[in-house]
Amino acid sequence: MGRNSFMGRQTILDKLERIRRADKLGQPFLLAGPEGSGKENTALEFARRLNCAAPDTCTPAHRCESCVKTLSFQHPDIRWIGPAPAAVAEQDVQDLFAAKMANPFFQPPWAATAQISIGDPENPGPLSVRSIIHFLRRRAFQSPYKVAIIADGHRLNLAAANAFLKTLEEPPPDTVIFLLTVGTEGMLPTIVSRCQKIRFEPWPEDELVELLQEVGEVGRDRALQVARTADGNARRGLSSLQPGAQMVSEWARRLFCWIHEGDRALCAVAADELHRGQPSHACLPAGVAAKSFEAKEPALRRDRAMQLCELLNLHYSDTIGSRELGADWRPRLTVSAELTGQVSRGRSTASLLADLERIEVARREVDRNINIGLVMAVMLEGLIENAERDRTRQKAGYGA
Repeated sequence: MGRNSFMGRQTILDKLERIRRADKLGQPFLLAGPEGSGKENTALEFARRLNCAAPDTCTPAHRCESCVKTLSFQHPDIRWIGPAPAAVAEQDVQDLFAAKMANPFFQPPWAATAQISIGDPENPGPLSVRSIIHFLRRRAFQSPYKVAIIADGHRLNLAAANAFLKTLEEPPPDTVIFLLTVGTEGMLPTIVSRCQKIRFEPWPEDELVELLQEVGEVGRDRALQVARTADGNARRGLSSLQPGAQMVSEWARRLFCWIHEGDRALCAVAADELHRGQPSHACLPAGVAAKSFEAKEPALRRDRAMQLCELLNLHYSDTIGSRELGADWRPRLTVSAELTGQVSRGRSTASLLADLERIEVARREVDRNINIGLVMAVMLEGLIENAERDRTRQKAGYGA
């Protein structure tokens, strides 16, 4: 669906506008903050406003030509790049932009593992650093400013980072450069030092609820339920509204049950299904074929396993909350509140904290492309053993 603006963070947009008025746009910007906090859309929205051809009369109902082109990723003076395979084709990029028009927080499957490369000297490719350097060297075609947005700047490989350093040191006149990152670890210190750093925080719950209602097209109750589990991450919240994500959500709830029932067989089957990219047959919606939820690409299988880890983390966090807060507990997974409350009565907080660490270790290992089936099998077995130890202690009269 087309949109009338990008879903930017208004407080940051106001700050960028103050910088513009102070005539300090020449120094590149480093927008740093957690995943899904709105860095990319804020940069795109500022680029739209900066190059708007009729700021006094341009409205959501009647956008100027410049804004229409920006919103459709067709503006000749605004360029976005991000991590991509070396062989990414122009049609892949167009498909990516179409997906971003429908969901402003969309990320392609390759985003988590690909890098931003320097690009071939003769044919640099549409998402390479050389393509951005060439773009910035040319004069603006129809607008006051040329704007370059580099998503996931921490994924610049060494050659690309060194090639881009000269441009950051001496940006061409009337250009605005945004580097986006979740953190500066791994980035060249010389790049970081040449940028104006602006910090992003997770979305406040009330703002995230409104965003989920608008972009996800759900009612307020559903949006509020999702926002409580998203930790201010709009990308995670919107992803959780997809049918496949809802299946994974039910899978996590059942895994939590199987762990505390000591059902090693079902947990082993789950690890194998994740490794093969198969959905849990126990969690498929009625009348839906398993094939429609297959994760064929390695990146999709990894993402599914990581989603499952994050959802298990929420179940364990809610269990701790139930134990520690009692009547003041506000569950984040409201659909599992009764289950986590029941489990909390037989677990110890120290043991649950150890489980959270075990889940986080597994999530990081999956992210590093270590064998998904093995990682998940080891994690689930460890969680079962911990739950059994707590159960044994309780039966022996030591309490939880």
